[in-house]
Amino acid sequence: MNTATQTAAVRATNNTLLGKLRALALRALNLHLQNCAMIAETYRRPQ
Repeated sequence: MNTATQTAAVRATNNTLLGKLRALALRALNLHLQNCAMIAETYRRPQ
């Protein structure tokens, strides 16, 4: 799921508490995956 789709889904369900929690969880997951990608890139580079 790309960022535009996530944003649209978050806006559609942002009214309820569960919608807000879902948006927060998606944001945390996205940041975690970006962090993992950055760490993986660091280890791939030759020293």
